[in-house]
Amino acid sequence: MKSYITEVMAKQLANEIPIHIYEFTVEDPTKKYEGVYKIYKAWQRANHYMPMGYNQSTIVSFQPVQHFIGYNPINYQHKTLNTENLFERSLLERLIKDSFLAAGQQNLKLKRVGSDLQEWNAKTIGNVLMYPALSFHVNIVNNRICIGFNMTHKFEYNYTLQQMIERGIVLEEGMKIIHSDIKNNYTYEFEKVADYSVKDICLILKKSIYQYYVDKGDMKAAETLHSGIKVIYAKAQNQNSLSYAANFLKPLCSFETMKPNETKQVMDALKLKPNERMKKMLRQMINLIEVFPYLQFERNPFLIEHNDYQMRTIQDPKVYLDKPYIKSLHGLKNGKLYKGGTIKLSIFMDEAFEKKLGISKTVAFKFIRIMQNIAFQHGVVIEINTATNETKGKFTEEFFREFAWQIRSLESIFKDTTVLAFITEEHLTKLPIKIYSEFKRQFGGKWDISSQVLTEKSLRAFERLLQQHKIEAFNPNDEAACSHVANIVKNSPMSFTMFNILLGIYVKSGMQPWILAERTYSDCFIGLDVSHEDGKSAAGIMNVIGCNGHLIKQSAINGVLAGEKIDSETLKEILVDVLHAYQQQFGEFPKHVTIHRDGRWREDSVLVEQLLTGKNIAYDIVEIIKQPNRRMAFYDETADNGKGKFLTRQGVYYVRDKEAFLCATDPRENIGMAQPIKIIQQTATLPFHQIVEDVYRLSFMHIHALNKMRLPATIHYADLSSTAYQRGQIAARSTNVTHLPFV
Repeated sequence: MKSYITEVMAKQLANEIPIHIYEFTVEDPTKKYEGVYKIYKAWQRANHYMPMGYNQSTIVSFQPVQHFIGYNPINYQHKTLNTENLFERSLLERLIKDSFLAAGQQNLKLKRVGSDLQEWNAKTIGNVLMYPALSFHVNIVNNRICIGFNMTHKFEYNYTLQQMIERGIVLEEGMKIIHSDIKNNYTYEFEKVADYSVKDICLILKKSIYQYYVDKGDMKAAETLHSGIKVIYAKAQNQNSLSYAANFLKPLCSFETMKPNETKQVMDALKLKPNERMKKMLRQMINLIEVFPYLQFERNPFLIEHNDYQMRTIQDPKVYLDKPYIKSLHGLKNGKLYKGGTIKLSIFMDEAFEKKLGISKTVAFKFIRIMQNIAFQHGVVIEINTATNETKGKFTEEFFREFAWQIRSLESIFKDTTVLAFITEEHLTKLPIKIYSEFKRQFGGKWDISSQVLTEKSLRAFERLLQQHKIEAFNPNDEAACSHVANIVKNSPMSFTMFNILLGIYVKSGMQPWILAERTYSDCFIGLDVSHEDGKSAAGIMNVIGCNGHLIKQSAINGVLAGEKIDSETLKEILVDVLHAYQQQFGEFPKHVTIHRDGRWREDSVLVEQLLTGKNIAYDIVEIIKQPNRRMAFYDETADNGKGKFLTRQGVYYVRDKEAFLCATDPRENIGMAQPIKIIQQTATLPFHQIVEDVYRLSFMHIHALNKMRLPATIHYADLSSTAYQRGQIAARSTNVTHLPFV
């Protein structure tokens, strides 16, 4: 079988390509990174959207700029760049990317949307239009030009703001809206609906929007405008107000704004089989490089040997519960947890289960008793908190509509427990307030109480299983009967659901379901992430003992950070916390620490060196890129009755120097194609193959669920932790440092 990657490497070396370089003075030194963006955009418009790249005070192009339009550079050169210099390397990378986008737009008639090339034909799912697109990532590595690519999708609604206004839908200030033209999509914030139409004088344009398009010569747009169409005020990224015709604007479409049924249908449509996805991507890229005038490539440029990669495989690790198991599922079916204990569980029961859905509380009680029985077989005692009897009949429709107020008086009932909440899908999704978020913010963020939320889906599945085996009349107070039903559940398709529910409760209560059967190369791992929401950032942290994957401590760091970087004071606090926690547990410092950074490492490397080497601790810094714009596959010529087929394999990685692409999952074809992660070693302590193997082993340590994850637990849990903290769903400096409240 041949090994493929969605990447191409140019035949030319990066320092062999001459380009035109224009340098300018930067008027405001405090905005040097914004630099010459305005000149860059103006030059593009004046020069027929010729491909260009810019960085700070410099603009570059493959072809000479013909029209300066008053922006005269202070210096001009036509030369090759020094690709050892980060600034110059970045210039060439940006120019090549812009040139690829221009080639697709001009020669293949694709639509340029941000940094992607989008097809024009959409698939309609409900009110959602789904457009396939190709995204790019250009890197210069060791003087070689590498272009990675991946198929993605863009979403739009099939209705406009004008149609929303006509339907009586209230447009909320601040909502994200888009204007789409033949060249690009532009995102704005909605401000207000003007009290005049597109045929009236616009205060911003000093003419009507209709006249604006007539003067522009765009009669196609002008003919769609009439006096019934409203004018929308929208705020651009630079905070300036713009005016648009309401029929030219749409609400921004994303998974957050889609209806639940649309989200599921869209997700199903995105699940392309490896063979289908790979063939489409490679065909698109071949079409693109054939019309790209500035670089040449090998005849089959997607083979790993043409991209300087080598393929290696890793054996799956065993996990340890009461003994070693090949899969954690086998251990949960046949053994006990590595670390069990006692859990005090509070039940939160939505009255709508019985009153609206007809699911009796007896069914819920039987479900809980079977859960208790299986947990006991795992070495966990689940005690039900009887204080919740005070809430009997309380969680009604009225309660949920006034949730933020009604819940406040109940903290003492749930204190020092883990909460299992049964809440209907309707209450979670259909009410004006987002109950799930409010629930998590109250219990987790304000009260530091871990919770697990279930909908009617789990109880319906349990009811069907009882009916199928004709055991719906079993006595939940008879231990022998409960054990009989529990064993049926454990050996039925519902075992996956039941085990995942229990795993969630276990890890939110401080249990350790399993560890690795064999130690990793590093002694201790630190997962770091910065979460972004609404322009704010917060650091997240997750620590794992490397020798067996056992959780030492998780914690979200209190305080808002500036941008992508974790500041030195916070980083020092994290490292000291980790070393202290490790020493408390083992009586000594680790000999080697690995820092897993979600995304690029921009932090203070000197600080890490001083703090760790000062205590005789060796270390490595490793970047984990979750979305690397690559796919990996093998082409088996004998598959599919000799027709040939692309396949994926778990535990395979492609390595080039100190970076690798790792395929850590192998989903069924109906689930879609495996997505690799990129691993980059920034240091040189452990051999790189040991770094990759440790990452892979830790991808088996997602102890909250049976699903095989592609990320190491360090990064996944740091990501979940920082996001949950940012949303106010977990408490900063929680006292439950060995609990995982964010899963």
